[in-house]
Amino acid sequence: MPAREVNNCEIIGEIGAGGMAVIYKAVQNSLNRPVAIKELKPEFGQDSQMVARFIREATALAALQHENIVHIYDFVKQDENFLMIMEFVEGIDLFDLLEEVPRLPINVAATVALDLCSALEYAHYRGIIHRDIKPSNVILSRKGEVKLMDFGIARDENLGDLTRPGTSLGTPAYMSPEQIMGVKIDFRSDLFSFGILLYQMLTGVKPFSEGAGKSIMHKILNADFIRPRRLNPNIPRALEKIIFRCLAKEPTDRWPSTGELKRELEKFLARRVKLHRSGRVLVFLHHHGMIPREEAETFVAKDSLDDLGLKREDAGLPPPLRISTLAKVQVSLGLSLLLWALVVFVFVGLSKQDPAMIAGGPPGALKVVAWPWAEIHIDGAYVDTTPVDRFFSLSPGVHDVRLVNPYFQTEVRRVLVEAARTDKLIVTMKRKAH
Repeated sequence: MPAREVNNCEIIGEIGAGGMAVIYKAVQNSLNRPVAIKELKPEFGQDSQMVARFIREATALAALQHENIVHIYDFVKQDENFLMIMEFVEGIDLFDLLEEVPRLPINVAATVALDLCSALEYAHYRGIIHRDIKPSNVILSRKGEVKLMDFGIARDENLGDLTRPGTSLGTPAYMSPEQIMGVKIDFRSDLFSFGILLYQMLTGVKPFSEGAGKSIMHKILNADFIRPRRLNPNIPRALEKIIFRCLAKEPTDRWPSTGELKRELEKFLARRVKLHRSGRVLVFLHHHGMIPREEAETFVAKDSLDDLGLKREDAGLPPPLRISTLAKVQVSLGLSLLLWALVVFVFVGLSKQDPAMIAGGPPGALKVVAWPWAEIHIDGAYVDTTPVDRFFSLSPGVHDVRLVNPYFQTEVRRVLVEAARTDKLIVTMKRKAH
């Protein structure tokens, strides 16, 4: 642990650790506010590349003053220690939240995604690619804010790349195909990782995972993923299309800009969420017991916290039936029954008519086979004697066919001939009774 005090900030205790840094909670005495201090682990203090990467992260954060990105207040070199003094965000990271609630409500997942996309658009516009979009790097504050953090392996397109060619950085389950291959990446790599995260929030699972003797990286490069709506049929098609485009294997098939992706998410949420985005996240956290009522009421109206529709949505239940909804259902059923009765009436009426009256269209054809033989009379007119190897062209409709043989009983048939269709009449003549 560094000294108890860093630049007028008194360290309270450790709150987390990663591969290259340790995070402490502290109090900035001059402003009496909590802050986070991120310290490069001492064992990396003599590694020039790790120090350069740590400094690069601080520089990148200093250029990103956005409401959905954790802010940096200062960078300090104290003795042999390198430290960042940063905004302290009290809340729960998305990794821990998905452990508690594996599948988020549709509107909550889309709200978190929109705030995250807003942060990425801001960073991408300034030439900074995060390269490590994953649940543990997204935190939901106790005010309902969504914050992107940890730019430790971010790439600044305005500066030289600290990664050696052919080297892949990131978390395997959330890496883009081009990250895995170690080729040069652009903002579209973050969009692929974003798509994985949105897929996970909506379905409760990641689109690519170990199994069948194949690694996650192999599947990201070569395998298809299960369609989200097969795992969660409640996902709207519009949201599924957003995921599909984010997870395209080829960068050129993804969104042409982060701003365009953001506008699609805004369009989706505009019709579905009436609360402020942070308010919707806060209501969800309250409904799952992560924020007490008294604290939640300082940011969100009581009506929103008590809204039955939001409670049911956050519990994974369908919305409650309203009187107006029941009335609409009854009207729809009534109209459907009326339409069905009309169809039946018309069908029955037509079926009682002589088919010849409703006939029309191109002529049909009839072949007549009579055993052993017979004279063929159609509609009262003699046409031929069997056996005959030809078809008779007839207008669509019902025709009378009379088969005559002096040694057998006369057979009479009514035959329906359909337009542009060939029909066959086969009759075995019956001998006359003596």
